[in-house]
Amino acid sequence: MALACSGCAYKVVRPPPLFVHLPTGDTRTVYYPAYVLVHDDQSAWDAHQIKNNIVGFFDTELLHCVDVGLDALIPGPDHHPIESGIESLKNAWAQLPDCAPVRIIGGFFSAIGIEKTTVISGIIIYDNPGDPISWFLVTRAVYLTDWIQDTLGEFNTGLGYLVPWEGSFIPAFMTAPINDAVDWMQSGVITGYIWLFHELNIGVDNFLYSCEEGYGGVVSVFVDTGVPVDQSPVQSAPASTGQP
Repeated sequence: MALACSGCAYKVVRPPPLFVHLPTGDTRTVYYPAYVLVHDDQSAWDAHQIKNNIVGFFDTELLHCVDVGLDALIPGPDHHPIESGIESLKNAWAQLPDCAPVRIIGGFFSAIGIEKTTVISGIIIYDNPGDPISWFLVTRAVYLTDWIQDTLGEFNTGLGYLVPWEGSFIPAFMTAPINDAVDWMQSGVITGYIWLFHELNIGVDNFLYSCEEGYGGVVSVFVDTGVPVDQSPVQSAPASTGQP
């Protein structure tokens, strides 16, 4: 609805006249035609601003929205209780001894990133709770793949203490090519993900620019943008104006 109404917002800009002082002492006034301004980054009704605000809203973290609502009910300064509680748990977990179980459990919750769930992903998960694609969004899938690699590496290292040879249970020369292939695939997925959304954003902006240009042309037909005709192009020099 906001994007549909954004076309109603336009502004007729009338540039100020230019006063040219002639050697004869007269002043020539040059008038410029007005123009219709449809695209205005400073306007809340600009189509691009509305598009960015809509995208920004759906990219907002759900827990942050809940915290904003709780802070509105709790008197005093903002506390962000949920976000602060999660950060406290993370800090407490980081104080535990550095061992494989601590790294595996901490890495799992970091990969899931419940606190990073956005509005749009929450809506998708709510609408399609049984759809695995809803949970494994691109970034979550990459982080979880990293966690699986790290977890398998921890188990491989631990099993290495049970075998007579030195090193891990499965030698590194066998696991390294697999890890490199997974890393290469992850890099390709992230690169494609960024490229796709970058191109989509540019395409939407170009479409909006075209709509604004066409709408501005239509408005210009019905708006008087000509120069004033009731002013003489050459006037006597005004009294001291202080201008050079």
